[in-house]
Parts: sequence; C-alpha cells; structure tokens
Amino acid sequence: MRKLIYTLPFIAFSCSTGISLESVDYGSLFDDSNSKVWLVNKHMVDNANITPVNFYDKEIMIFHKSGVVDCIALKEITRKKPRKGQYVLDSQNRTMKIEFEDDQIWDLDLSYITEDSILMEPTKNSNINIAVQLKPLPEF
Repeated sequence: MRKLIYTLPFIAFSCSTGISLESVDYGSLFDDSNSKVWLVNKHMVDNANITPVNFYDKEIMIFHKSGVVDCIALKEITRKKPRKGQYVLDSQNRTMKIEFEDDQIWDLDLSYITEDSILMEPTKNSNINIAVQLKPLPEF
C-alpha cells in the first residue's frame, strides 16, 4: 500500500508536463518539397493483391510540389503521356484527395505510414474501391 501511495503521484503527473503535442505535418512526405517517385507496390481489393507481377508493368506515381500527380506504368514512361491529376493532402485528418483529368476522384485515408511504405485506403467518397500501397521507387 505504501508503494502505491508513492507511485501514484508519479503516474498521475508524469503524463502531463505542460508540453503541448503538435500534430505531424505530412506536407512534404509525398513530394520531398520538389517531386518524388513512388512505386505502386500493391493495388488491393478486399485484401487481394491485383497488381501485375512483372516489375515493369507496375505503375509509378510522381508527386510534384505543385500539387500535380502523374501516374504511368514503368514500361510506358517514354511511350505515352502519364495520367495527370491534382492532389490535396490533409495532414491533420491523414487523408489525400486526387482528382484526375478524367473526372475520377480518389478520396483516400492514409491508413499507415512507415519508413518505406504508405497504405492509402478509399473512403466512401472515392470513385475507386482499391487500396493503394506506395513504396519509394527502388534502385535497379
């Protein structure tokens, strides 16, 4: 009982030191304040990976600081124009909205962000029902 009396104040006051926590700003996560190339490692529908197996058939997404995103298969980079869209990242709500030129809207929750991977899952406001896992484009 005596230990509890001495330990209780440490537990109660150690969690509130008067320092306010700030939310994480993901503003440059996707574009590194310039542009950044991501590999679409997985497209998932109901936990089934529907991404092509061949590395060069996979898509890349290039996020530019200007808010433009380009999507194109690796094998098509020099052969055709990428699919273009405008993206808006909301760090506080951990969401991203991408509006493509063909009027398709991806409204995505950033489900997890790790050192080498980002999983974005569609919300009910999205035109797609596909979750997208991004990884930085590997060296090859």
